[in-house]
Parts: sequence; structure tokens; C-alpha cells
Amino acid sequence: MNYLQWLTQNTPTRFWHDSAIPSEIDAAIENGAMGVTTNPVLTYKTLQAVPEFWQPQVDKIDKDLTPAEHAEALLQMVATYAADKFRPVFEKTNGQHGYALGQLDPSICMDSEKMLAQGLRYASWADNISVKTPSIMSALPLVEELASRGIAVCTTLNFSVSQAMAVCEAYMRGRAKAEAAGIQPKPIFVVQQGGRLDEYLLECATDNRIDIDPEIIRNAGNAVCKKVYSLLKERNIPAVVMPAGLRGVHHLTSMAGADMTFSLQARIQQMTIEADPERVCHIDDEIPAEVIRKLYKLPEFVRAYEEGALKPEEFITFGVTQKTMSQFLWTGWVPLETYQKAPAGARWF
Repeated sequence: MNYLQWLTQNTPTRFWHDSAIPSEIDAAIENGAMGVTTNPVLTYKTLQAVPEFWQPQVDKIDKDLTPAEHAEALLQMVATYAADKFRPVFEKTNGQHGYALGQLDPSICMDSEKMLAQGLRYASWADNISVKTPSIMSALPLVEELASRGIAVCTTLNFSVSQAMAVCEAYMRGRAKAEAAGIQPKPIFVVQQGGRLDEYLLECATDNRIDIDPEIIRNAGNAVCKKVYSLLKERNIPAVVMPAGLRGVHHLTSMAGADMTFSLQARIQQMTIEADPERVCHIDDEIPAEVIRKLYKLPEFVRAYEEGALKPEEFITFGVTQKTMSQFLWTGWVPLETYQKAPAGARWF
């Protein structure tokens, strides 16, 4: 039994696979994966990695689609394949796991109405598709509306306690509406991108010449994630914390034993198995107060860590959120728009 198998079989901790490459999905299932993260970047990567696998389905896509429609068709192709692979898990867990994620077009994520229309299309693909939206102000009414309709939601681009609690409050409003209407609620998965936050804070410290040990900074993402987890437990909010964007084994082991669902890249899965860490639960181990005190040298850490330090209208302007949203657009969605298709539309002129 490797570490991942021990973790998922002997503790409440679960993990999803963070890749859309078919062979990697199969390997992750063997190690206990309970779902799969698919997004524009991962969809484009699998098309590049194994083009021959996908080509028969790509050939069936209508050639007259707009670039955005073409990108969505490719995302649907990959997401529904992944959802089908995890349907047994979905059925076995009564809809608590076994999802694939349908991530919204980053270029429309400031428009609640457009996001809702696309999210409803995604939800129609399969009952185990979870609609994935960024944790910004325009997404809050979307989260509430989808939850009220009994549609699973995943919120991403989340780097702060404020963002996590805002989307959870929106979810709870929608969940209450669903229950009042006799609709079975589906889960919300609240992504916490700890490794990306650590990298961003290190960049901020370097650029501003703030004297802080990088080894201290590598605790920042986990500190935020543990705080969100604790607040959700205290307030009896049935949201699933989903640490993602992990950069090292410590991002996983320091929260081992939590009732969380990690999103693990194949690289991190392999690193963890090879490292074979001590099989001990650490979720109740607090980040030392001295470490938190030193992290407070970083204004951006304070904004991430203190509940209410970011207002909803500031979510989109939080540096690491804006940076990652741009990456999702230009390294994921835009390449899908032009995959085996000549560039067209206003974006290209």
C-alpha cells in the first residue's frame, strides 16, 4: 500500500486527479482517485500529449463553430470522457464524489448572466459534471443560482479566506433554496491554491525586498487552507475544501487526515509515492504562531489570511487571482479556440 492508498483508505482525506491524459487518469484511479480536475489548460495539454486518442472525436466537431464554441466543444469532449470514467465513484458515493469539472470561459467570467448560461450548458452534459467558476464577485450570484438548482459547483482562483467564505455563503443561500424546493443539494468544492499563493508571496517579497526566509513563505498556502477548513467546521458549512496547485509533498502531508479532497497532479502523486512520507495525520498541527507572525511582514499574506481583508469587489484585483485568470485564458482557452482551426474573431485583430 503506497502513501496515497493509505491516506484514502485510512483517513477522511480524499484526492482527485489533476490531468486529462487518459493513461494518467487510469493510473490515478488505481491509487484511489475519486474525481478528476479538467480545465482549459489541462484539456489543451491532453490534446497535445495524445492527439491520436482524441482525433476521431475532434473530427466530429462542427467546422462552422465560432472560436469560443469550438473551445467549448473540445472542453465538453474531454470533460464528458473524464466524467464517464468516474461514474462508478459518483454512483457509489451518492453524488458526493465522482465528478469531472467543466471550467467556464475565462473571458466571460466578469458577466454573471453569460456564466450562468454556459454553466447550465455544462451541467446538461452529465449529472456528474461540476461547474467550475473563479472566486470573484460576479461568480457569487452564479454559485447561489447553480446550488439552488441542485448543480455541483467548484470555485477556483481562490487564494484567500475572504474568497472562500464569500463563495460558501453564496452556496449556502442556494442550498437552502434547493432544500425548500425539494431539490437534492449537490456539493461545492472550494479550491485553495496554496502552492501558487506561496510562489506569488515569494515574488512579492523579492520585488519589495522584504527580509523573510523562503522556508517561512512555504507555509503560507497551508496556513490559509487550514484556516478556511477550521472556519467551515466551526460554522457547520458542508463545503469541501480542495487544495490544488500543490508544489511539494509538504502541501499534502501537513494536512493529512483532514476531511478534504485534494486535486493532485500526476507529478505530485508520483513525488508523494516515491517520498513515502510518515503515515501520520497532521491536520490538527497548527502553523506555529512565530511563523504566522513573520508571514505578517507580507501585506499580501495579510490580505489572504484575514477574513474580510478582501472585499468581494477586490477579489478580481488580488494579484495572484488576476495572474492565474490570465494564465487560464492565454495558455488554455485561447489555444482551444484555435486548435486545428485558423485564428478568427476580434481577439485576433
